[in-house]
Amino acid sequence: MTLPATGHEPEPQDVATEAASYLEGAADPLERYHRATAGQVHHEAVARALQVERDRALAALNADGMSYERLAAIVPGMTRSGIQKAVERGRR
Repeated sequence: MTLPATGHEPEPQDVATEAASYLEGAADPLERYHRATAGQVHHEAVARALQVERDRALAALNADGMSYERLAAIVPGMTRSGIQKAVERGRR
Protein backbone atom coordinates (compact mmCIF):
# COMPACT_ATOMS: atom_id res chain seq x y z
CA MET A 1 0.00 0.00 0.00
CA THR A 2 1.51 3.33 -1.07
CA LEU A 3 1.12 5.97 1.60
CA PRO A 4 -0.38 9.15 0.09
CA ALA A 5 1.62 11.52 2.30
CA THR A 6 4.96 10.16 1.14
CA GLY A 7 4.46 8.35 -2.15
CA HIS A 8 6.46 5.45 -0.74
CA GLU A 9 5.40 1.90 -0.10
CA PRO A 10 6.81 -0.16 2.77
CA GLU A 11 7.96 -3.67 1.91
CA PRO A 12 5.41 -6.00 3.55
CA GLN A 13 8.05 -8.65 4.27
CA ASP A 14 10.34 -6.11 5.92
CA VAL A 15 7.48 -4.86 8.09
CA ALA A 16 6.49 -8.41 9.09
CA THR A 17 10.09 -9.34 9.91
CA GLU A 18 10.66 -6.27 12.05
CA ALA A 19 7.35 -6.69 13.88
CA ALA A 20 8.16 -10.34 14.55
CA SER A 21 11.55 -9.36 15.98
CA TYR A 22 9.79 -7.52 18.82
CA LEU A 23 7.70 -10.58 19.65
CA GLU A 24 10.35 -13.29 19.31
CA GLY A 25 10.26 -15.72 22.21
CA ALA A 26 7.20 -14.16 23.85
CA ALA A 27 4.57 -16.88 24.21
CA ASP A 28 2.62 -15.19 27.00
CA PRO A 29 -0.09 -12.88 25.55
CA LEU A 30 0.60 -10.16 28.12
CA GLU A 31 4.32 -10.21 27.31
CA ARG A 32 3.48 -10.04 23.58
CA TYR A 33 1.22 -7.08 24.30
CA HIS A 34 3.95 -5.21 26.21
CA ARG A 35 6.58 -5.93 23.56
CA ALA A 36 4.24 -4.90 20.75
CA THR A 37 3.40 -1.70 22.63
CA ALA A 38 7.08 -0.91 23.18
CA GLY A 39 7.79 -1.46 19.49
CA GLN A 40 4.89 0.73 18.46
CA VAL A 41 5.92 3.56 20.80
CA HIS A 42 9.49 3.37 19.49
CA HIS A 43 8.42 3.51 15.84
CA GLU A 44 5.99 6.36 16.46
CA ALA A 45 8.84 8.36 18.02
CA VAL A 46 11.07 7.57 15.04
CA ALA A 47 8.29 8.64 12.66
CA ARG A 48 7.92 11.96 14.52
CA ALA A 49 11.69 12.58 14.35
CA LEU A 50 11.72 11.82 10.62
CA GLN A 51 8.77 14.17 10.08
CA VAL A 52 10.78 16.95 11.73
CA GLU A 53 13.63 16.26 9.30
CA ARG A 54 11.26 16.23 6.31
CA ASP A 55 9.86 19.60 7.43
CA ARG A 56 13.38 21.02 7.84
CA ALA A 57 14.34 19.80 4.37
CA LEU A 58 11.29 21.48 2.82
CA ALA A 59 12.08 24.68 4.75
CA ALA A 60 15.65 24.60 3.41
CA LEU A 61 14.43 24.10 -0.16
CA ASN A 62 12.02 27.00 0.25
CA ALA A 63 14.76 29.20 1.74
CA ASP A 64 16.88 28.36 -1.31
CA GLY A 65 14.15 29.84 -3.51
CA MET A 66 11.81 26.96 -4.29
CA SER A 67 8.20 28.15 -4.11
CA TYR A 68 5.42 26.36 -2.27
CA GLU A 69 3.82 25.64 -5.64
CA ARG A 70 6.98 24.05 -7.02
CA LEU A 71 7.48 21.98 -3.89
CA ALA A 72 3.87 20.76 -4.08
CA ALA A 73 4.50 19.69 -7.67
CA ILE A 74 7.48 17.52 -6.77
CA VAL A 75 6.47 16.16 -3.35
CA PRO A 76 3.96 13.29 -3.64
CA GLY A 77 0.66 13.70 -1.85
CA MET A 78 1.15 17.24 -0.57
CA THR A 79 -0.82 20.33 -1.48
CA ARG A 80 0.55 23.86 -1.57
CA SER A 81 -1.16 24.48 1.77
CA GLY A 82 0.37 21.34 3.27
CA ILE A 83 3.80 22.38 1.99
CA GLN A 84 3.42 25.82 3.53
CA LYS A 85 2.51 24.33 6.91
CA ALA A 86 5.46 21.91 6.73
CA VAL A 87 7.86 24.72 5.80
CA GLU A 88 6.61 26.82 8.71
CA ARG A 89 7.12 23.89 11.09
CA GLY A 90 10.58 23.32 9.61
CA ARG A 91 11.62 26.90 10.28
CA ARG A 92 11.01 26.57 14.03
